[in-house]
Amino acid sequence: MPDTLSDDVLYLTALLPEEQSMAVPRLSGIIPDCGAWIRSRSYVQPGAARFVFEFPRDICIEIYSALVSVGLQLTPASHQLLTELCRCTPHVFDLSSRNLPAVDVATLDAATRYICSLEIIKVQLQIWMVNEADLKSHVTALECFAA
Repeated sequence: MPDTLSDDVLYLTALLPEEQSMAVPRLSGIIPDCGAWIRSRSYVQPGAARFVFEFPRDICIEIYSALVSVGLQLTPASHQLLTELCRCTPHVFDLSSRNLPAVDVATLDAATRYICSLEIIKVQLQIWMVNEADLKSHVTALECFAA
């Protein structure tokens, strides 16, 4: 995925205290554990990491929860984007009709049709590692949102 802005990508930004920098490697396991797949991850400069990942839209709540659970301080704009995605998803899909039969009775064809029917969300997550004083000043300067 190129670094240029694209309309079909959800751009998220988060701050992370420097002493919690181990949260970045933990994301490499937590994101796939939710059902997403990581396309790339890198340190774009000292103190900044970037993850590019994709996930089926119907697991957006799990993704949002995972990002917050590792200690990321999402920006208000990122919180708002994820909140709207989670609020709109049940209205876009009839989630009750999207149940796949148990794995032992599901055919490969049925599983493939199910997966292909999901809308895939592409995300570019930029993480800035900051010292505690900078984090506090950013948090108090910005209005916080809760999902």
